Parts: sequence; C-alpha cells; structure tokens
Amino acid sequence: LPVRGVGLCALVLMLLGVPGRPDGPPSLCDPRVMERFILEARDAERGLAGCGPPCDLPEAVAVPDPGVNFNDWQRMDAGARAREVGGGQAVLVAAVLRARELLPDPRLRPTLDRAYSAARSLARLLRGVPTPVWGGLGGCGSLTPPPLSPCLPQDPPRADPPPRLRVRTLARLLGVHSNFLRGKVRLFLADACRPPRIPHPQGSQ
Repeated sequence: LPVRGVGLCALVLMLLGVPGRPDGPPSLCDPRVMERFILEARDAERGLAGCGPPCDLPEAVAVPDPGVNFNDWQRMDAGARAREVGGGQAVLVAAVLRARELLPDPRLRPTLDRAYSAARSLARLLRGVPTPVWGGLGGCGSLTPPPLSPCLPQDPPRADPPPRLRVRTLARLLGVHSNFLRGKVRLFLADACRPPRIPHPQGSQ
C-alpha cells in the first residue's frame, strides 16, 4: 500500500527500530532519518534507469537546481540557506505532483506516489529544523518561539526564488530530487543541526 502524508514518519521510525507509536514526527537532525529519505530517492531514480518514452513528460517541469557552488554557499547566511532549501523542496513537491498528473501509465503510479509522499513529508519535517535566523517570524506552531532557536516558518519572508531548471523526463526529475537531498539539504542540515556553542562565563576555566 502506498505510504501517504505523515505515515512516512511512522515508517521511518519503524525502520529505525523505534518501538511503539511515535509521539511526534522524527527529527531530521537524526542522520538516520535523512539517510532513509536519500536511500528511497536513489532507489526510485535507479528503478527508472532506461525507462525510455513511457517516462517522457509531455511538458517541461520546473525543478530546483541541485548544483552547489561551495563558495557561494559559504557566503550565504543561515536564513538564505533555509529559504533556498525550503523553497527548493516545495518546488520538488509541485514537480512530482505535476509529473503524476502528466503520466497516466499505471506502472509508474506506485513510484510517483511514493516520491510525492516522501517529498511532502520531508518538506513538513524541514519546517521543524532549528535555525538561528527566523526570530520574530513564528513557526513550529508557536507564537513566541525561543529567539535563538526558532524554526522554519510556514510562510517564509519574500525572497528571490531558488534557482530552477526544467526537465522533460521522469528519470531526470527523480535524479534532481536525489541530488538535491544529497547536496543542499544535507549541507543545510549539517549546519542547522550542529549543537550551539555555549559561552563560558568570564573568569571560568
């Protein structure tokens, strides 16, 4: 049966060996959770290798640019990185949904359903990742989040949209998805999930 919505969160916890019903969604700061998303994306990409004409999209579909210029990335502040990753993941959700509408072949439907469910679940989990830049903007269901560790808001401030590409095949779309997770999302989480430095009082050893 296809896994939909937050059901993937429960599946991830089950696969990680966490017993019982989860009290909440898993944290992307647990590297095993992100690895599960990456593994699923790569499996989907490999499963469509050599698909040919049945996987051709009748129209070009916008996807985020998965390429990373590390010099540019290092110059970006945490807010810009969060917006690029969150915005890019939202574009991927829309792209997979559009591909599902454009490709009626029932043999492709299970792959598209799983990819769409995973992309939506990851977008939801990204909103709960702590990042030190969203002060005063809300998010995570809290009206007054801690000023030093607020979360990605549901509606981030207006900014330049993340760079995009256009693809014409389902295999290319899923390849972009896989590369985006292994590149920009993983880099973002490496910074966002790093434990904060606790300043030592003056005069302490």
